[in-house]
Amino acid sequence: MNITLRQLRAFIAVAELGQFNLAASSLHLTQSAVSIIIRDLESEIGVRLFDRHTRMVSLTLVGQEFLPQARKILKDLELAVGDMRDNASLKRGQVTIAAAIVLAATIVPPIIAAFVSMHPEILVSIRDMPEEAISPALKRNEVDIAIGTLSEDDPEITATPLMRDKLMLVCREDHRFARQKSVRWAELKGETLITLAAANPLRSIVEHNLIRVVPNFQPKYEVRFSTTAISMISAGMGVAVLPENSSQLASAVRVTTVDLVDPTVMRNVSLLQRRHHSLSPAAEHLKAAFVAAMPTESAGTLA
Repeated sequence: MNITLRQLRAFIAVAELGQFNLAASSLHLTQSAVSIIIRDLESEIGVRLFDRHTRMVSLTLVGQEFLPQARKILKDLELAVGDMRDNASLKRGQVTIAAAIVLAATIVPPIIAAFVSMHPEILVSIRDMPEEAISPALKRNEVDIAIGTLSEDDPEITATPLMRDKLMLVCREDHRFARQKSVRWAELKGETLITLAAANPLRSIVEHNLIRVVPNFQPKYEVRFSTTAISMISAGMGVAVLPENSSQLASAVRVTTVDLVDPTVMRNVSLLQRRHHSLSPAAEHLKAAFVAAMPTESAGTLA
């Protein structure tokens, strides 16, 4: 069946106005054009929709049944097109963004707040999660975009660099390292190390650098969240290597950060999205907001 919107509009106009010439005028068509359109519609459906009289036309029983359905089809289409236009103009829409725990608690909220203030009709949902859970969430279409780190190339994920975050040694304020301006990776030999879960991209960066100077490196404790590691450090259970912005989560506990050098190690923080999947207008604008707020830094040594 090949029924067109033009045919539906002509059918409704003739049914409501009762005359082909009035319908033609309302549609800005000639009377003969409207007659041809209705004839083609009836031929496509296989039944007569109108009984023709000298000056007036009236709906057949089939036409009476078809009229509310035709109106509903056009109404539904108008609503759908209106929704799409609203989404495109950011008058409505929603975005779900995932972010690693530390990023979700530090750099993400101010950018989301600024975006929402500019686009109050857009609903933004934030899902904070461990780094290792971000890529699977993207692949399952549970989130639109994400802020985090990729440990290796993934053919299903596209990464747009946002910033580079330095790795720091996190220790308690009364630890001997706390009095130093910087600590070399080699000095971590013999320390009780608290690391993130093995699947976390940060873990692979830390191990890559530790194994160079501490071949027999073995973590004492393994946790999923940076906040847990910070609390354990505060309790005197060890030290950890965490991103620089983790210090923002440690202001209420007896924990400090010290530069970790020889080498200085940076990690890429990127905006992640599914490859070959177009973003909604709302998600595309939120992505642009993150890119604009955090220009890529080129300094440092990437692990």
